[in-house]
Amino acid sequence: MTQHTAGIRRAMAALALTGAATLAPPAMAQAGAYPSRPVTIVVPFQAGGGADTVARMLATNIGRHLNGQTVIVDNRAGASGNIGANYVSRAPADGYTLLLTNSTMTINAALNFTQGYDVKKDLQPLALLVSSPVAVGVNSGLPAKSIAELVAYTRTHSGKTNYSSCGNGSPQHFAGEAFNQSAKVDMVHVPYNGCAPAISDALGNQVPILFSTVPNMAPHAKTGKLRMLAVASSKRLSFMPDVPAMAETPEFKDIDITVWFGLFAPAATPPQVRQRIEQAVLATLEDPKLRQDFQARYYEVDALGADGMAQQVQKDLGMYAQLAKQAGIKLE
Repeated sequence: MTQHTAGIRRAMAALALTGAATLAPPAMAQAGAYPSRPVTIVVPFQAGGGADTVARMLATNIGRHLNGQTVIVDNRAGASGNIGANYVSRAPADGYTLLLTNSTMTINAALNFTQGYDVKKDLQPLALLVSSPVAVGVNSGLPAKSIAELVAYTRTHSGKTNYSSCGNGSPQHFAGEAFNQSAKVDMVHVPYNGCAPAISDALGNQVPILFSTVPNMAPHAKTGKLRMLAVASSKRLSFMPDVPAMAETPEFKDIDITVWFGLFAPAATPPQVRQRIEQAVLATLEDPKLRQDFQARYYEVDALGADGMAQQVQKDLGMYAQLAKQAGIKLE
């Protein structure tokens, strides 16, 4: 082989390698470099709410696990979370536009209220960050001091006792109707436009029983103005071990209605990029200080990956669809 021939072969080999790199699948190129610019987390609710709080706590802490990139929170509220979710479902599937939402998304889907996107086809679950079960409480005007006593009271006052929720079709509404179905009672639902006014009327003895969020109810339970009888979940909260889980009472052994907060990406996002984000989220949630901050806001840190988030979505879709059918719950 002449020196000239060897040189030609070396040049051809180098050209082949260059071509292979140029023709490498986009997923491989994206995964290797990701992220190379700021990442946006879309929150489909107003600033200041639970999803917004969780998103901003994540955004503040996750950057060091994503090549030091900035993570921006973008609130796109409206239509019960559908506007933001629809926006992300149609965004470029490159890992730079993500959705942080809550279990309202599965309620919308169960009630055929998703407006333009399919939860299971258009979005890929990445991680389940934190959750907070629905809380069951009473005001000072009601004598019940436990779930068993509340069941007894509602059975002797069937059809005459009101309960409040944070709104029609909310997780709290579903928890109230699950109580009705399981205990075989007939409490009357009084929906409010949000949790805050429902709490206010409970404090004013306007509605004796309330299904609300733990963050909204707990401060008033600490002062004794409200009694938190239980959380509507299968187990007690690690940071509130004295509050029973409803599942401890035989009538409610199957009740587990929790408001979760999860991260999603457009469906076509490359697997390597999704895994990179999932790993970054789980690494972020290992921080003891961040976990304490979440618990101080009454959120349980679940730190589940994509599979755990997918299982929760599937479970919720079936549960909410069944409860909606049994109780006649509709969104209009």
